[in-house]
Amino acid sequence: MNAPTAPARHRSPALGRTAIGIVLGLVAGWLLLVTVPHALDVERAFTAAGDCPVAEVSTECRHTISATVTSTAADHQHRSTYYWLGLGHAQDGPVALPGRLKASPHARGPGRAAAAVPRRIKMDGRTPVFALVRPGVALQLTYWRGEIRYVEYRSLRQYTTADPRGGYRLPLAAALFLFSVGVACLRGAYCSARRATGVPGAAGSIEVSGSAGSAGSAGSAGSAGSAGAGSQEPWRITLPLASVLLISCFAFGTPWVTGGVPTAVLLTTVGAVPVLAGSAWVTHRRRRRTTDTIKVAPLAPFVEECFPGTIRGEVPYSQEGFGYLVAAPGLLASTPDPFGRLARCPVPRTLTAVRVRPPYWTDPGPRPAPGSQVVECRDGPTPVYVVTEHCYTAWVLGALRRPADSQFRAGGTARRP
Repeated sequence: MNAPTAPARHRSPALGRTAIGIVLGLVAGWLLLVTVPHALDVERAFTAAGDCPVAEVSTECRHTISATVTSTAADHQHRSTYYWLGLGHAQDGPVALPGRLKASPHARGPGRAAAAVPRRIKMDGRTPVFALVRPGVALQLTYWRGEIRYVEYRSLRQYTTADPRGGYRLPLAAALFLFSVGVACLRGAYCSARRATGVPGAAGSIEVSGSAGSAGSAGSAGSAGSAGAGSQEPWRITLPLASVLLISCFAFGTPWVTGGVPTAVLLTTVGAVPVLAGSAWVTHRRRRRTTDTIKVAPLAPFVEECFPGTIRGEVPYSQEGFGYLVAAPGLLASTPDPFGRLARCPVPRTLTAVRVRPPYWTDPGPRPAPGSQVVECRDGPTPVYVVTEHCYTAWVLGALRRPADSQFRAGGTARRP
């Protein structure tokens, strides 16, 4: 029994890509429509907030207190460095500060007030304040909505890692990245669905390395990739992957070099245009280039010959450990026996040769030895690959050829072992 039909084989990858694309699109939409606007609102509120009046302190205005530096520490972890300022001896204003409810947990012991100054705060970088202060120096700490947003020393200001400005950049970068990958997944699902609905060989007949075909079908070399032949070429996988990688990485970086959401989205769109254009140009050139089909003349051995080779594909006669082939007029079988006498597994007469080509890294199974060739075949809609040394390829073609088949128009002869 043959493997499932082409629509059944392509349906699962198409559904999987569609599901992944939809999930990535939903996550990107949530980030773009919910998380990013909220971060922008927080940034605008912080920018518009003024200093708290002396008699009225709230979390929606900026309140400044004085504190003494007790320590400075640069924490090196892996390839990152975190800068910490130790604080103590805070001097509050005339009223209580309600915005310090998010103080460091290190400062909240049993029975201590929540308004205690955190023992240390993480600074955003080393300059300008962190590099100048020493233990005993007095700093100005500015709170907003319960967290220290920046510190001031003399006329210098340095923000902490709680700085809300630019908080939209990371979710926006993630949204653009996920959206790019999601669109690529949906595009891949669409292409898989189109291949699934197509009829094998519908784009044209099949040519076998200059022959009329082992089943008597003839056609042009440009259609040698009928439904599955050309679709397995490595560039058809590496080119889309490289394009998606370039676009998604570029999209992730645009929020960090722009000043707003519209500019980042516009720059991402502009940057994707040359990548897509280049991908389309390479695809066009690849499809027009000379095919990598190898022209070989079929040569049926006069007697049964056994030689190294394997049959790969989702077919019953593709057996693990069967590393030899037996060829004779009208007979091709795989066997684990180097002499070709035991456990033969013949191929059916429905197996049709398509072309001879070099091995691709996308082919199933282990990498063939140098100098090997692949006889690309089809058993109905199922692709089958016969891998052997180049000197035995003609025997494989001769064994697959039927008596009614026409002669190959070009090629050479196989070398006997």
